[in-house]
Amino acid sequence: MPVVRISCPLGSLSREQKAQIAESLTQIVLDVEVDEVTDAGRMVTVVQFHEAAPENWAVGGQLRSPDASGPNHFIVELIVLQGLLDGSRRTDAHRRVTQAFADALGAADPLAMMRVWVLIHEVREGSWGAGGMTVSALDVASFLSADLSAARRDEITAALAPKLA
Repeated sequence: MPVVRISCPLGSLSREQKAQIAESLTQIVLDVEVDEVTDAGRMVTVVQFHEAAPENWAVGGQLRSPDASGPNHFIVELIVLQGLLDGSRRTDAHRRVTQAFADALGAADPLAMMRVWVLIHEVREGSWGAGGMTVSALDVASFLSADLSAARRDEITAALAPKLA
């Protein structure tokens, strides 16, 4: 049940770009979490766009002018359960999310991708709730992918073992 929050200046993305990014990030986060994009996973993956008016967005200590454009910065927060994005999965998420923005923006500016900041927030095991109950990383992974491989199940269990000790 991943959550993706994107903070950006108001008007920096068109409706079409938002749709493309939402679709791409849904696929990416499910793939890096459980190696599969399923209908169940899509149903519980939330992508939120938080746009700030120019006077509420500052870079380098300077507020943006309401009539100025760019350069735009994007803060992308992936909120996942602890143990689902360890090691190379984390690196893969950073790379693929940034590429999704490059694809949607068609950025000719070589520094544009340096303005896509991907932050991964892990929710501590036992702190995520859904349906009125506490759910574990393994519960969520199993829900997202009914055919969760034994290897991925073992990987999640191993990632959580030292954190639960």
